[in-house]
Order: sequence, then structure tokens, then C-alpha cells
Amino acid sequence: MNRTLTAIIAGLALTAVAAPASAAINARQLNQQRNIDAGLRSGKLTRHEAMRLKSEQRLIARQKAHMKARNGGHLTASQKRMIHQRQDAANRHILRLKHNGARG
Repeated sequence: MNRTLTAIIAGLALTAVAAPASAAINARQLNQQRNIDAGLRSGKLTRHEAMRLKSEQRLIARQKAHMKARNGGHLTASQKRMIHQRQDAANRHILRLKHNGARG
């Protein structure tokens, strides 16, 4: 029974540590989606630009899901770094296209 209790506590501790990092990635992706939608509504993005940016967001989400599936539902530090780098690039793309002068 003592081993079972220890295993449960260890599992909860790992979940508590992994959850904030994953939540930050999810929140950032949601923010980028909202940024794209706002650009489309305001006319700063054309429909074609918004479709490309949303496609990039879907690709990042698929890659993240694939990485998590390979590691039993968790992301390693290097995988988190890779996702953040891709989100950084996506954010630069959003900003560049919102300020390129094309109107939707």
C-alpha cells in the first residue's frame, strides 16, 4: 500500500509540473488564433493570408500532438523549445502579414 501511495503522489507531482508548460503553449496558440481572427475582421489580413496563417497554426498543433503521442502524453524540454520556436516564427509571420499593406 505504501508503494501505491508513493506512486500516486509521484504521478500527481509529474502532472502538476507538466501541466503549466503545456498550458502556456496552448494559451499562446489560442492567442495567435485570436490575433489572426482580429486581423481578418479588421481588414489587415486578406482571406488568403488568414488561411495560410491558420494552416501554419494547425501544423504546429499537429506536430505538438505527434510529439506528445510519441512520449506518452508529455513533451520533453527540447520538444517544448522546438514548439516555442515554431510559435515565435508563426508570430513573426502574423505580424509581417498584418503590416504588409494588403487589405482584406
